[in-house]
Amino acid sequence: MRALVLLTLPGVLAAAAAAAQPAGVAAGPWRTQLQGGAVHQFDADLDDGGSFSVNRAFVEAGLSYAFSARDSVGVALGYGYDGYDFDTGGDGLAALDPWSDINDFRLSFPLRAGIRDDIDLFAVPSVTWRAESGGDLGDAATGGAILGATYRFGDDLRLGAGLGAFTEIEDDATVFPILLIDWQITDTFSLETGQALGATRGPGLTLNWTGLEDWRFTLGARWETWRFRLDDGGPAPDGVGEEEAVPIYLAAAYDVIPPVRLSAVAGLDVAGSLTLEDEDGRELAEEDFDPTPFVGFTFRARF
Repeated sequence: MRALVLLTLPGVLAAAAAAAQPAGVAAGPWRTQLQGGAVHQFDADLDDGGSFSVNRAFVEAGLSYAFSARDSVGVALGYGYDGYDFDTGGDGLAALDPWSDINDFRLSFPLRAGIRDDIDLFAVPSVTWRAESGGDLGDAATGGAILGATYRFGDDLRLGAGLGAFTEIEDDATVFPILLIDWQITDTFSLETGQALGATRGPGLTLNWTGLEDWRFTLGARWETWRFRLDDGGPAPDGVGEEEAVPIYLAAAYDVIPPVRLSAVAGLDVAGSLTLEDEDGRELAEEDFDPTPFVGFTFRARF
């Protein structure tokens, strides 16, 4: 069991943050959202030689029904892709060419309820299937839920806390506390745990500036970790791969029209590592990789 503050399982905590936010821009009870994007991570050198790069993409569609301004139920369906390219030099993990194309399917059900003028409850049960192309999706399913509440201290500050619990592929279940922040520090600066940046996945702590009309600039960081089932033809048949990293990034977002936002993002992955395990979750190899830059774009549309 691991207890992690602000752990960002792909897409799940983003849904929790969204569930804790005020109602969207739609005038009627039905609301839809489409978000996604793509990111290229440049070559990252591994400790024992060789390197790897990744092309990532993600798209998610959501539909919700609002019973009132603070009470809603929804469903979100997403697909993600991580295309790994290993330079097989050296004697370590890269020489094994451990995996290539990873597919990520997820289904979540965000729920939100206001119980007082200043308290909102949220819950986000979800199921995820994450596996290499050709891997067994039946052995790649994980599930769990996030539960929590937010408290409004005034027009400029809302804080929230909760608990998440999720199963893992060939590992102990993960249980972690959640901290949600929405603080309007000044008219143009805000600090929040916010929503995901599409393909870069998962929320984190962000400092935002909105001093230019229709623009939003963000400095953010978060901790990402994800596991996936491998196919039966690599160095660890039906095994498990894992990547961990801390992305630090800058983003510039532009509101094309009120419900549509486009963003450009650039940053650096630090404290990164890759792990290869056998089908029972026993570690076969683990290596850190050097800080590496990434660039990409995202979009979000709400109606």
